[in-house]
Amino acid sequence: MSESNIFLDRSKLSARYIPNELHHREKEMSLLLTMFKDSYIKPDAFLFSTPQIIGRSGIGKTSTIIKFSNMLESEFTRAGLTLKVAYINLKLQGGNKYAVYRFLLEKIAPELPSQGLSAEEMLRYLLSYLYENKLYTLIILDEIEFLLRSNKDSGIIYDFTRLNEFDLSKHCNVIGVIFIARSTDFHDKIDSSELSTLGRIPIEFLPYSVEQISDILVTRSSESFNPKVVGTDIIDEVSLITTSSQVGGDVRYALDLLLYAGNLAETNGSDRITLEQIRKVHGYNRPSITIEDLKELPKSYLLTIMAILKVQSKRKKQYIELKEIRTFALELADEYKVKKFEFEDCMNDLLERKIIEMKSLKEIGMNITSLVELEPLLEQQINKK
Repeated sequence: MSESNIFLDRSKLSARYIPNELHHREKEMSLLLTMFKDSYIKPDAFLFSTPQIIGRSGIGKTSTIIKFSNMLESEFTRAGLTLKVAYINLKLQGGNKYAVYRFLLEKIAPELPSQGLSAEEMLRYLLSYLYENKLYTLIILDEIEFLLRSNKDSGIIYDFTRLNEFDLSKHCNVIGVIFIARSTDFHDKIDSSELSTLGRIPIEFLPYSVEQISDILVTRSSESFNPKVVGTDIIDEVSLITTSSQVGGDVRYALDLLLYAGNLAETNGSDRITLEQIRKVHGYNRPSITIEDLKELPKSYLLTIMAILKVQSKRKKQYIELKEIRTFALELADEYKVKKFEFEDCMNDLLERKIIEMKSLKEIGMNITSLVELEPLLEQQINKK
């Protein structure tokens, strides 16, 4: 037993934690392993591959791909080869082609210089480096639609789908580029030649059923909580909430729900989580954002959310005016010395992500977690960035 009456290991409820066994993604994992099997058996004859992974948030896309890439690395090692995996979350490291290519170069070949090089030069340096050192790499581009939404230059897709054509005199040691997106809507933002090289047949991750989410939560709970803290009634309730149209099958929300309820039970001195606690947390935690989402948002977005909370707290109202939010946000940006703060862009993107809702210029609201719990978490994340 841990020192806590409730938690055995809180970290196992993190969306970043990848369990040893991923339930109900065996079919997708098997398909990927089959697709890349020849990459370590016949690496110099393997055809460069660009699969798309499509599915809504919180249904195991990223976890499956990271688990798959770890398994693929092991297969390369057993074959006496070296595979370097470069995972890039474009919501974090993206912004433009140059930023992505520089991050890629630093991730795979940190000893190579990047200063003074154009985006295309960095890519050519990287391909030559891999070939000359007999190294292989797999590139994973997550949240591809975010990059296309924030940057009108879709040429990055063209580049990444034609890496094997950069130097026809040499074999391309990038075995593949995996694109991860929430839907195929991003196809509308790229031209026909890019879509042709990308392909039109993605690997679709379907939402989990109630029974599948229940299986996942049983495993996570056994790793996260002390025995008897989470009963079958809790698993059933959280599974039903998670598969509701409001949440849309997002397992990350289910994990957050259990974490918040566990914190509430611990604060109350309970030795188990109750249905009342689950329902209470769900009541003030409208599923528009999770703890893990907050960790990934840029500082300017966090400051904008903080401004909304400050105005809501001051006015004691859920819906507030845009001009008040802007005033608070600019003050916070000045306080935290954020030089380039595009308030309107932050608001527009938060609206697109459905983190906030806007009925009019005088009715802007956000109802996610209690202000008491969210403000300290926001401050902590802001100070880290």
